[in-house]
Amino acid sequence: MRKFLMAFLFPALSVSLTFAQSPEALLSKTFKAYQSLSGLRVRSTIVAEQKVGEASMKRTISHEATYQRPNLLRVKWVEESEQGGITVVSDGKNLFTQIDALKQVKKEAAPKTLKEIVRSNDRQSPVVDELSCFIGEGWKDKVTAAKVVGKETLNKRTTTKIQLTLKDGSTQNLWVDEKGFIWRSQRRLEQDHPGGKITLTITETFNEVTANPKLPKDFFVYKMPTGFKQVSEFQTPQMPQRQQR
Repeated sequence: MRKFLMAFLFPALSVSLTFAQSPEALLSKTFKAYQSLSGLRVRSTIVAEQKVGEASMKRTISHEATYQRPNLLRVKWVEESEQGGITVVSDGKNLFTQIDALKQVKKEAAPKTLKEIVRSNDRQSPVVDELSCFIGEGWKDKVTAAKVVGKETLNKRTTTKIQLTLKDGSTQNLWVDEKGFIWRSQRRLEQDHPGGKITLTITETFNEVTANPKLPKDFFVYKMPTGFKQVSEFQTPQMPQRQQR
């Protein structure tokens, strides 16, 4: 009878502990989940909405990124209202930045680590996200307060919602699964303005999070599209001078 009771109680205790995890433990789990990977592939949709008084503006961006240690990456951003986008590729030796609107590609030597590539100014991101965890930026340096809000289902996936107060004064919500992977992030910034309070809300929802993806050998090889030119620095088109009457 006692063995039966213990067999019943241990799973129940395990479930209760899972729900009772502290936000600090969940954030550490998220950090370790990404740190343990040699490669990562994500696809997401980013929606940035800015409000000033009664006026509002919204931008939607498609984002695809694949990272592989120590310094391989392929990232693309495409804004919904524009044709083309921006692509960044590191093949381990060279770093290519392609801007479709200019039909130009900048080539430079690739830094030795992903952190050097994505943090060229040596400043860490103020938020907790998949990339910052993957390159080793700890959440403790960014968060002043955290609490678990509850459970939510995203795309038939159970997630835990964590509310963060960041050191820069903004707030961020994270939705993480049982493995610690992030499936949604939402950051809110507010600033006073003569025309009314400015509120910027950035929501990123992930459609794919793949740990250690299997990739073809030439995945990080860059091929410049037809009609593009390689430049040492990007050159923006100059507006024609207006003739004086």
